[in-house]
Amino acid sequence: MRQSAANYRRFTEEEIKRANGVDLLMLAKKYGYETEKRGKNAVHLKNSGGLYIFPNENCFYHHTSDEKHKEGGAISFVMHQEGMPFGEAVGKLLNEDYVVYQAEQKAYAPEPHRLVTLPDKAQNFKRVYWYLVSVRGIDSQIVSALMNEKKVYQEAEFGNAVFVGYDRDGTARYCSMRSTYPNSKFKRDADNSDKSYPFFVEGKSDLAIITEAPIDLMSHATLTKMFGNTDWRQDHRLSVGCLSMAALDRYLEWHPEIKKLVFALDNDYLARNQKGELANWGQLAAERAIKAYSEKGYKCALHTPRLNDFNTDLTEIRKGKTPTDLDRQRENEITMDFEKYGLQGGDEKEDLEL
Repeated sequence: MRQSAANYRRFTEEEIKRANGVDLLMLAKKYGYETEKRGKNAVHLKNSGGLYIFPNENCFYHHTSDEKHKEGGAISFVMHQEGMPFGEAVGKLLNEDYVVYQAEQKAYAPEPHRLVTLPDKAQNFKRVYWYLVSVRGIDSQIVSALMNEKKVYQEAEFGNAVFVGYDRDGTARYCSMRSTYPNSKFKRDADNSDKSYPFFVEGKSDLAIITEAPIDLMSHATLTKMFGNTDWRQDHRLSVGCLSMAALDRYLEWHPEIKKLVFALDNDYLARNQKGELANWGQLAAERAIKAYSEKGYKCALHTPRLNDFNTDLTEIRKGKTPTDLDRQRENEITMDFEKYGLQGGDEKEDLEL
């Protein structure tokens, strides 16, 4: 019989830390979940309605849940699974012989389907149009076309740019928002947004170009037009919303005719991990994806932006810079970064530069 939370004494910070350090993958398996790898760091729990574990951080996130404890560490995970209060969850996790209470174990039941909550549309989209064309440098024809297809619009309350991904039936399933104020870093997904549905432009060829974000997609398409290919709709284009390839997998199910993949992910050449080591997340993810999809029989290629992403390339080219200028700019940024961290150039720099 489950004990009342009142029976638990007050736990020390060390005990809470130890409880929260219990391996989440082990817990998930004890609850009967099967796992599958999704993206760079995420593990998806099959038939969970969008429950992901991130082993490196030992944390979880439930994309489609609106419960209070839909993310966090081991304590929140047990609270999420069993609906028990904090004290009971800590006490359960501190049991060295951790066993799921069979009498209390919940059989998996799919959560009721919830559609993404789209923000209200503004009466006109002038601010978003200005932002994407004048600030971001995206081709006006591309912006207008995607607005007409209801994939891009302006939010009513704050004037944010809204990007929508649809399923095969034309139902909105994914929605990301970002501020149209140039110095603002605001960006978030709408409630119930499902990243396994891509923001996409359907093409006519057997080739798909994969980017991280909708603005990257539109920027890459703009550069395609600028450098001679006026038909920016010839190839399939999709953004996956992050570095997970769940949206790509879904899109490939929709389009079995696709045989070639070009990964145009970010070039995070100045990014560093928690240890201060260079870690080019976008290009590392692209390399893993190329290996994985090549093994599935796809012809894969890498298209690396010269600077951080294709929108940065685009905006700099709009200022009159050449590809050679961009290469020089990247090299200067890398040199400054090495000086900042007290490192010298030479062989070390050549090995780390992408």
